[in-house]
Amino acid sequence: MKMTNETALITGSTSGIGKKLAELFLREGCKVAICSRNKDNVNKTLSEFQSIFGDSVIGDVCDVSDPSDLKKFVKKTIDAFGSVRILVANAGLSLSYGPFHFLSLEKAFSESNITINTNLIGTITSISSVLPQMRAQKYGRIITLSGGGAERPLEHMTIYSASKGGILAFTRCLSKELENEKEDIKINIFNPGITKTNLSDASKVIKEWRDEKEFKKEFDLILKHIASDIEKSCSKVIPFVLPTCKDNGKSFRGFSIIKLINGFRKVNKIKKKLNH
Repeated sequence: MKMTNETALITGSTSGIGKKLAELFLREGCKVAICSRNKDNVNKTLSEFQSIFGDSVIGDVCDVSDPSDLKKFVKKTIDAFGSVRILVANAGLSLSYGPFHFLSLEKAFSESNITINTNLIGTITSISSVLPQMRAQKYGRIITLSGGGAERPLEHMTIYSASKGGILAFTRCLSKELENEKEDIKINIFNPGITKTNLSDASKVIKEWRDEKEFKKEFDLILKHIASDIEKSCSKVIPFVLPTCKDNGKSFRGFSIIKLINGFRKVNKIKKKLNH
């Protein structure tokens, strides 16, 4: 197994990409600490994983926007496993999908606060919470998550894209700092692409813009022809969390650009036929 003797903390790991990464790491022999804000989700996922992987997995409630939660969870992980060699700062959310001008000032303010506080600030504070341990042990591998609109403009996900663009900039800046340090700490950026997860389900279309049922049909069409297989996508992370990883500040994809382009062409053809 590739990850025997490794220890990982994965935020937002009771569903979707975070949960799949936890499962893949555990299958490779890694000890994993999982968390989310929802106690029931933590207990359910922990029970599921422990039935297969035993005491190689621990879990607790942790809100990444709360520094005290992060401190407690990092301490719990170190107490259980003796170290945190890997961090995947995965926790994130997306609240609405649609043109920005449909959001009132109050709604734009509220959604920006919640989204940026969880996605961007949560990533920054998650990294800050483990860096002292990684510096002390002179080793660490950190993965942050990019997303739609972070690297190139994308309509209808303005606030979410802003948070992910911030993560991209923060990661690249921090990687430059880490290059000048003596410790073997690397940070890289994972863009999983479109996958069927709770995040995609939870993002609500703006009702003043599109009918929800109509949008869901279109989104299901996109998922059918464009979405990446979540396990294949997440497996691309493993080489970047191993001691052999030499990359630092690199953005890597869990999806195929060719499949993405061909998929959108197919979706557009189907939409044209349906509209005639």
